[in-house]
Amino acid sequence: MISINERYINGVPILHISEKGNAEKRPALIFHHGITSAKEHNLHIAYSIAKKGFHVILPDALHHGEREAANSAQKRYLLFWNIVLQSVHELEDIVNVLALEGLIDRNQVAVGGTSMGAITSFGALSRYEWIKSGLCFMGAPQFGLFANEMFKKAEQNGIQISEKEKETLLNQIKPYDLAEQPDKLNERPLFMWHGEEDNTVPFSYARQFIIDFEKSRSSHFNKITFLPEEGVGHKVSRKAMLEAANWLPTVMNENKHGMFN
Repeated sequence: MISINERYINGVPILHISEKGNAEKRPALIFHHGITSAKEHNLHIAYSIAKKGFHVILPDALHHGEREAANSAQKRYLLFWNIVLQSVHELEDIVNVLALEGLIDRNQVAVGGTSMGAITSFGALSRYEWIKSGLCFMGAPQFGLFANEMFKKAEQNGIQISEKEKETLLNQIKPYDLAEQPDKLNERPLFMWHGEEDNTVPFSYARQFIIDFEKSRSSHFNKITFLPEEGVGHKVSRKAMLEAANWLPTVMNENKHGMFN
């Protein structure tokens, strides 16, 4: 039976999904939600992976869920990259606390998410070498390119952003741009799913990342599982969820530790 526990880690509201009564050390997935969403909205994904023997941790991002204030809705899009980087930094705090509690092994941590959460996960893979694998739905690894596209859309909607502001932000996110430094993946398994009809985070970002990675002739390329899905927009399909739930245990050394069936 799967249990859902609410708690806070260093002020961050999270849901902890795991087998009921299971307090032993197991692999963990820290899974981030998309913009305007909240931790509860990914419970179906968390459930499918918790059944495989994982501790699944769903945090609320800044200005979302329990952390949403009266003016959060206005701030969310303007502060998109601040929210992403804040989640990347909070990830380490969450993992450290769970490791100290004896629930997880830092060498058996996967990170994942949907949309903004997938973008957060690409950034985390760039920052933390100890992450074991990544599970990304509908994300864009190209932080710089995606940020420039967001600048254009903002200006089309009458929001003026100075060149200095753009430069500052691009410099801030550059160290987290996995597309600009693909070797930071360092042969870690990466699962990428994207609907081909996605108009929110266009499919072209995921496709171009795969094309560029393949052209680089990197030995890391065979560690990437890329699953495009025809006719699907900006919504994780059931097929994608089940594929991910089956994929993750195979890359987390489950048989070695005897944790999974």
